[in-house]
Amino acid sequence: MAEVKPEIKVDLADSPSKLADIDEFEDDTDLTFPTPAEQESGAWLIKVSESMWKAWNQIYENAPEGEHIEVGKLRVYHNKPDEAQRAQIRLHTPKDDERFAPQKDLPKVYNLDVRATAYNNTIVFSEKDLPGHRAQQFGQGKSLAAGKPTGINKNDRYGGGQRKPGTYRTAIPKQITLQPPILNEAVAKEVEDATSLDFFKKQYDKALLGGKKTTFTDRIDKTKYHPGNSTSTFTFGSMTSKPGKGHKKKPLKEKAVRMTTNELIDALQKCFTEYQYWSMRSLRKHLQQPEAFIKETLEGIAFLIKSGDFVGTYKLNDNTARLLNIENGVGVKQEEAVLKSEPESDGGTGDEAEDDDDNEMMEDVK
Repeated sequence: MAEVKPEIKVDLADSPSKLADIDEFEDDTDLTFPTPAEQESGAWLIKVSESMWKAWNQIYENAPEGEHIEVGKLRVYHNKPDEAQRAQIRLHTPKDDERFAPQKDLPKVYNLDVRATAYNNTIVFSEKDLPGHRAQQFGQGKSLAAGKPTGINKNDRYGGGQRKPGTYRTAIPKQITLQPPILNEAVAKEVEDATSLDFFKKQYDKALLGGKKTTFTDRIDKTKYHPGNSTSTFTFGSMTSKPGKGHKKKPLKEKAVRMTTNELIDALQKCFTEYQYWSMRSLRKHLQQPEAFIKETLEGIAFLIKSGDFVGTYKLNDNTARLLNIENGVGVKQEEAVLKSEPESDGGTGDEAEDDDDNEMMEDVK
């Protein structure tokens, strides 16, 4: 019996080729390069004033999408090799064209101070949302704050939890347009002519009249300041939150002037030339000085009696009595000083008495 060999089917056609790159089927509209002619000619990067920038920005916002508006002419002079590059800008201000209204008051001629005349790794580009895309679907994200960026929610990305309906946001792709390479950098300075002087005058007048004003007048009906007041004797000083107490004045509290240390020593010595024994309460009432100040000064001229009939009172020490020519109390009353406004002393120490002068006002004498 003849052996039957299995047949292997051979495909005559070649195997299918690899799929082409998917990017070949998509429109590359997210990045735009300048044309070869623009790259060869280059561009100017000019620093202008804030007023000119605001005017040009307003013209750009009012212009239709995709429309190019020529706001002026740039004139470049052919100079000698040894001279610096000269350039000048002249603005267009047609009277019958409302598109140029924002720059009608600006100076019309500007000289350019050229700072660089070669490519210096400066790149200028513009960016905007790619047409045909929107941030969110209709009806989603109505409660989001203004200016909240689009993209994946932070909690969805890092929280690890289940995404709630309506919290996912897709990012809007941007369209970037590269400008021609910057070959010249300059600063625009206005030429002092009639238009520039007129512009500066308008800016100065606007600054003077732009702020808020306060008008002072002498003809004021005071009765209209307080509802319900019909008399003309009303004054702002009589206004009070408590009825019936607006015109009452608080009595002036008497203030005692604080003595210097030398003045207090002289006053204490004078007291001890009248009476030989003084309690702290009597000294405080007689001199109208703080108790701590009197105690501190008494330490140098007197001592406190701690026993006997005059316990708790002060008496001059021997050195001070000798200086005052007081020998054995001659010419001095041998008793405790008693003020007319207080009763006889009951033998208290004086230090234990209530400090009733804590609220007294003192003024320092410089």
